[in-house]
Amino acid sequence: MGRCSNSQRIGDVLNMRWSHIEDGAFFVKQSKTKKELWVPILPERQAALDGASRLSVFVLTNERGTNCWSYRGASAAVRRIRERIGALPTIHGWPDNAACELLKAGCGDDLIGAVTGQSPAMVQHYTRKVRQRLRAVQAQQMRTEQNRL
Repeated sequence: MGRCSNSQRIGDVLNMRWSHIEDGAFFVKQSKTKKELWVPILPERQAALDGASRLSVFVLTNERGTNCWSYRGASAAVRRIRERIGALPTIHGWPDNAACELLKAGCGDDLIGAVTGQSPAMVQHYTRKVRQRLRAVQAQQMRTEQNRL
């Protein structure tokens, strides 16, 4: 559903209902953490939602459009697509990928946590490799600037 990773766990995504959309965002109560989040919908995802049929109370439905999409079905579909593009066949890292994308976009840990529902410690944990790379680039740029003086 767009270029940006989903920021929620797959189980929470599969349980999303049309009624969970309010004021241009998804209202999510995370099943694992019990955190309640209001997460704005990205424009490209809103376009996909606008074009979707609403045969069920669930946003992502089974083939008959009568119930939520099963974890097994969603996992198999994502795996097929990821294999086709040469990516790792997992859906478990969606919140972690979103955290890294948000960090690269310049978001601080509090903003990342507001979207992913992760605690500050988990944001730090899941973004550590990207954070190190960003800091290394920044440090080398500063070094280059200093050497020019």
